[in-house]
This record gives sequence, C-alpha cells and structure tokens, in this order.
Amino acid sequence: MPPTPLLPMPGRRRFLGLMGASTAAALSAGVLSGCSSGSGGGGGGSAAAATSLDDLIPTYIPFEGVSPDIEGLHGAPSGFTAYPDTFLRAVSEPRGRGGEYTAMTPMWGPIPPGLGNNSFFDHVNGRLGSTVRFNFQDGNTIIDKMNAVIAGRDVADITMFPDWVINLIPQFNRAVGELFEDLTPYLAGDAAAAYPLLANLESDAWRWNVFNGQLQGVPWPSEPFSNWVLYRRDLLEEYGLEPPTSPDDLFAIGEEINDPDGNRWAFGDFNLSIRQVFGAPKQWRYENGELIHMFETDEWRASVEYMRRIFDAGLVHPDIVAQADNSKELLNSGQIVFNQDGIGAWHEAYAAMLGDHPGFRLDLMPVFGDSGRDPVMHTADPSAQSVFVRRGMEPEQIEEVLGILDFCAAPFGTQEYMDYRYGEEGVHHERSDRGAPQLTDLGNGEVNDGYYFLSGRPQAITESQYPDFVEWKTTWYNHAAQFTEEDPFAGIRIQRPERFSGAETPMTDKVEDIIRGREDLGQLDRAVADWRRDGGDEGREFYMGVLQEHGRD
Repeated sequence: MPPTPLLPMPGRRRFLGLMGASTAAALSAGVLSGCSSGSGGGGGGSAAAATSLDDLIPTYIPFEGVSPDIEGLHGAPSGFTAYPDTFLRAVSEPRGRGGEYTAMTPMWGPIPPGLGNNSFFDHVNGRLGSTVRFNFQDGNTIIDKMNAVIAGRDVADITMFPDWVINLIPQFNRAVGELFEDLTPYLAGDAAAAYPLLANLESDAWRWNVFNGQLQGVPWPSEPFSNWVLYRRDLLEEYGLEPPTSPDDLFAIGEEINDPDGNRWAFGDFNLSIRQVFGAPKQWRYENGELIHMFETDEWRASVEYMRRIFDAGLVHPDIVAQADNSKELLNSGQIVFNQDGIGAWHEAYAAMLGDHPGFRLDLMPVFGDSGRDPVMHTADPSAQSVFVRRGMEPEQIEEVLGILDFCAAPFGTQEYMDYRYGEEGVHHERSDRGAPQLTDLGNGEVNDGYYFLSGRPQAITESQYPDFVEWKTTWYNHAAQFTEEDPFAGIRIQRPERFSGAETPMTDKVEDIIRGREDLGQLDRAVADWRRDGGDEGREFYMGVLQEHGRD
C-alpha cells in the first residue's frame, strides 16, 4: 500500500498554536520564566544581567551540519528547500547504558500505542541504547496537570514544561529546586562538550533555564515570534484581492468577504497581533525616565478599540465571539479567512488539508503598521519549553538521561533527527521523489512527538514537502524580523513579582469582555486602574529598580 501523505508531528503545531492563542500566556509575553540568584524565587521577584549567568551555562560549540538554502536575516531562522540526499550521523553509537526512564510531555491529538505495542518506540529506543517510557498528558489541559504535578511533588524522570505553563504557575520557581536536578556540574562551561548536540543550542535559550543560580532545564530554542495572523491565500485570490497593507485595508477586506448567509466570516480573533500592528510594547516602554506598561499606552488602547470595531461589525465568526476553541477548523474549512494562531499552525493545516485539497494555501499576513508607522514585533521567549531531570537520581543515571536529551537535540539534516521525528525509513516513512519523508499507514498510527519534546534544536524552516511553504515563510520572517521591538530589559533575567503576575488574569478577562461587546469601552479606564492597584504599580516599582540596578535608567 503506498504511503499516506505526511502528518508531521501534530503535537508541535498544537503546542505552538496553543501558545499563540493563549491570551493569558500572551499577556505574560516577555516574562522570563527562570530566576537568577539573589531572591530564592520569592514573591518579590528578582533579576540579574544575563552575562552574570555565563558561568552556569554550556560553552557554545556549533555543530557543523547541512547548509541552508535561504539564509535567515535579522535573527530569523534559515530555510531548507529540500531534504538532503543523505543524512549526517551525529551520534556514532548508542549513548545509553540500558536504563529505563519515565518521561512526561504534553500530547495534542490521539495518544499513540504504548511501549511494547509501538515499533516507533522500539526503533528510537534502540538508537538511544536506553528505554524511554512516555506518560503523555492532554495538551489542552496541561496547565491543570502540571499544577497538580508541582503540588503533588510526584514527577517523572524527565518532565517537559511549556514555557507559558511555567509562567502561569506562581510557585514554580520555588518548587523547581526541590523537584529537579541541578545540571550545572554536568553542563556548565566546557563540561557540555560531552553532549555536543546540547552544546549546539543557543546561549540565550540556556540562560532562560537558570533558576535560583542553578542550571536546571534543557531548552527548546524558539523561533523569533510565537504568533501572527494566518490567512487563506487561496480564498483571497479567488476574490481577486491583494493581502492587506494597513489596519483600514484589513477592515475593508473583511467587509468585502464577510458573508454569514454563505457560512463565511472574515475573521477569527487576532487581538495579540493587532497590538503589534498599532505599535504597543510587549510589556514595558521606557521613555523620559518613566516606565509605561502596555496597558497604559495609546497604541494598546487603539488596538482594543480596533478589535471592538471588528467585533461590532459582525466580521468575527460567532464561535470565536463565544470564545470557542475551534478556530483552526474554521480556517481550514474556509468559514473564516483570517485567524491568529501560533505560527506552527500553518504547517499543521497543510498536513491536515493538502491530501484532499491540493489547492489549499495559507500564508502569514504581511507585517504592517498603522498610519504609515512601523509595527512593533514582539519576540518570543528565547526558550519555548524546558525539560527537567528528576532530583535524586544517581550521577550515572543523570549522565545517561543527558545522553538521551543530546540525541533528541540533533538538528535537521542528521539521521538522528529523522529517527526521532519520522521513525525508520521503509517502515514508518518513505521518501518522496523530492526526498521528503511521508509517513506510512503504520507511521501514522505510531509516530508521535514524544522524543521531539525531550529537547530543543536550532530553529530552521524545513518543511519542503509542502508547496511554497519554505519560500513563503522565510520571506515573511526576513521582512518581519527587522521590526523587532527594542526591549529596555534585554539581556536581564527576570522573575516577576507574584502579585504583578496575578493582576493579569482579571485584566485579561475584562479586555476580552470589552472587545466582544459584553462590557462598554468606557470600562477600559476602570480596568487599567484596577490593574495598577492590584499589582501593576508594584510591578512598575520593581522593574524600575531593575533598570536602576543595571544602569539603564
């Protein structure tokens, strides 16, 4: 039977899409999940210059792999327009010592057959020389599960936390040292040479995994941006319309294509992206000796008023008005034409749709500003997830686990990458005429993102099996990356005061109600005042102290 079209790792796309769609996480955007030495992770927050963490993180040792076809600019990831004919062997022999370890990661989508009934697990564990037994958790409820894990102090040998989940667990910084191993002795400085693929990960991502003066997490280096507006390029072309170049243009296009009687609405929600269009800061703006929070800026207010106008005009699908979680399906089916999501949702949609609809095309909405001004693009945290090793294992076990994570950090172009992403060639995947992997029927039932979530790897745009994808995405990134926001706290590791973090949830809820017309726009001033009273002003005082401490005031 011929291989079925590739369904490449729904977990990653769901993960990135969820990060992009989570308003609570987005309001925490720019929050540094780890804490430097000094405070012990208390509720008052702490900060340290990133350079002071250099002794705690691995010495960067680049891995000489395959060269990209399209070079990334301004910090954007590079693109590979084809899979190589042959793959590099990054790991010459199994790194494991025959040990068996449990691993907890999220899973978006069906849970695959478990160990003993899954030849994909057998194949990868054979390459590792160790056995990994996965305990997958529903990614849609991962925050509840991870809160329970922290509260119960019962963790797997290897545990992956998405970065936005860490940001939403107030006591995480206090618990991390009690539950997870200090990896500093194993990975700091030149010690990381024993794990060359981990040493190939970016230093900024490693700094993100320092908690209370110890290196405790293994990172997943992020793409520069977490979310943006995806649109149905094929449908816009059917209307004979060009992509928007301004907020007014976007609104006019929405009015033209909106057709509720024909079961088509222009938009899902894109509140987080429109803030950047209007030029609001990600969190703080420092000017004239004062710190101004996003909530206090005219640009943010203009973005809220614009979104209210969009909702009031009836241009948003009613499911999205009701805050249902089906925007991906609505976009794929053409019931909406524009929708904000994690950027990885593009890849997920192609996997789901192209087999039956070869003319299906998505693209990222062009990056533009309001009234001729430049946008302000909000960068993602340097690390999108952290992987922790259970405290209390023997040193040789920790070394074996780090060998597993090292294998799973193998970048695109290596045999190891193909193994943990697509399984065994000829069994779990075949290669197309263009060299791209296509999952077989067996692969579709067994291959999953478990190992992929056990470590990060340098970001790259690689999905050449999809028409136009690499070229369109690299073009968008190389344009968008030049508008990256100037962050007054760049290079400073910060753990926010808990009260400041806690003030965001009621603010988030109020803004959602205002945008959707459940509250009057006039309530915005009251909401901002409540936020200031309940933690915003405390946060301002803390952040100003950070600037003064580091000579940036």
